[in-house]
Amino acid sequence: MSVLQIVGNQSGAGKTSLAAALLVAANAAGKKAAYYKAFSDAPGLDADAAFIGLLLQSHGGPSVPAPGKPIDAHDLANTQAVIANLQSEVDLVIVDGPDAATPLDIGGKVVLVHRYSQQASISDSVSQAGPLLAGIIVNATPIHRRNEAARDLAGQALPVAVIPESRGMLTVTVGQLANHLGGQWVLDPVHADAPVERFMIGGNIMDEGPTYFDRYPNQAVITRVERPDIQMASMCDKTCCIVLTGSGEPTEYIKAEALKREVPLIQVRTNTMDTAESLAGLLDQTDARTITKANHFAGLLDQYLGADALQQLIS
Repeated sequence: MSVLQIVGNQSGAGKTSLAAALLVAANAAGKKAAYYKAFSDAPGLDADAAFIGLLLQSHGGPSVPAPGKPIDAHDLANTQAVIANLQSEVDLVIVDGPDAATPLDIGGKVVLVHRYSQQASISDSVSQAGPLLAGIIVNATPIHRRNEAARDLAGQALPVAVIPESRGMLTVTVGQLANHLGGQWVLDPVHADAPVERFMIGGNIMDEGPTYFDRYPNQAVITRVERPDIQMASMCDKTCCIVLTGSGEPTEYIKAEALKREVPLIQVRTNTMDTAESLAGLLDQTDARTITKANHFAGLLDQYLGADALQQLIS
């Protein structure tokens, strides 16, 4: 059974996101896969391991062993024993390796995830990853830098993906939005885990409502509670919630329509401008550890790495 170790060029490179996406891809391909995080400063409370455990549980996969302690890096016997035990149960073991690009000496294939930065050399990361390197993922690349990054890797014989920055990986949920704003649910909460990618202000818009609000998916609309016309116009398939601002009360008709269409209504007592300004720190709550984002990253891999190369990695 195969082992695939993921290494990153820095903390936050996207190792866990890649691991989750590969597990999604393996499950879709009918392969039984397992995950092990080699080391953690808090083995019993590791958020990455807990998230992957939930993901694997949703696939009917094996439980995730507790990560090793950093001190175990000097003696890989325990790490190798855990991996060997998992290998006896599954087709593929994905190992969440070091943040440094140099992999652990545990055998198997290595995939490098390099978070793009003009200050971080992709070629240096590739060199450090060693002879077992089987794939290179350049993550969170600004759109205007994708061609430059691709040129840096043009001579590689390995599968390469230069993945652009994606709104889908920077989303917060409707529930996080409500908590951040200190808002009240007008109706019973629904779709609290739905992703929010964009905020739309419903004010004195020049376009017709359906034209204005039907442009972007996963949008949260912010509008005054006294504007039921805008609220109705924004209740389209692309609106994941409506934030009502001000001290008034929403009309019964709006509440009935929101209930029927399952559009969450969140009310805050601040005005629209202050509400919009208070969103400034919301992206600090962004967390890639959601099943929705695992599926989204799997789609990015399929798009930018290619289906054949993806299957090659998980084989």
